[in-house]
Amino acid sequence: MKILREAGASIVGDALGRLGGIAGLRRYDSGQYCLVGHALTVQTRAGDNLAILAAISRAQPSEILVVDGAGCLERALVGDLARCYAIQRGLGGFVIDGAIRDVAAFRGAETFACFARGASHRGPFKNGPGRIGVPVSIGSQLVSTGDIVVADEDGLVSFDALQLPEVTKLIEERIAAEGAIRAEILSGKQRQSWLDAMLANAGDRLT
Repeated sequence: MKILREAGASIVGDALGRLGGIAGLRRYDSGQYCLVGHALTVQTRAGDNLAILAAISRAQPSEILVVDGAGCLERALVGDLARCYAIQRGLGGFVIDGAIRDVAAFRGAETFACFARGASHRGPFKNGPGRIGVPVSIGSQLVSTGDIVVADEDGLVSFDALQLPEVTKLIEERIAAEGAIRAEILSGKQRQSWLDAMLANAGDRLT
């Protein structure tokens, strides 16, 4: 997982073909680090967090709770109490397609990550229904329990854990390629071989 954390969401997204990714969420914690871990998914009725609390109680250390809350911003699905409970259980963070509250508490945290669609002062219902461990759609991205999630200030991406060896190889290649380009830019040359190749490949598409 170290290479994913060092690469960050953008490079991992490049390795995944620049397709998909979780759109529309923002970071609420103050940590300046890349969140990496396996997803534990939750699908819940808009504005209800009973399934979320149940999932926290079942989660394994370092798992990331990925919640399909239907993108609803009318009621917060988690707040400071759920955050404290998740920390006590050893979770790595929250990815919430919905609202949170107690924003100041999340922003004061440097070791527990939180990404959400928005915030609301209105608290959640606790009646259910909800489902844990089912595939969910988060910001146009399908996420399943066990998928690897990579999230930082640039955004969020996820992929099947079975793809890790292939994704790692592609990340290494991307980092090497970008390193070579960066070195050529810093050399001060007016003509850049990487750009010349790109323009030549464009052909008549660029006028």
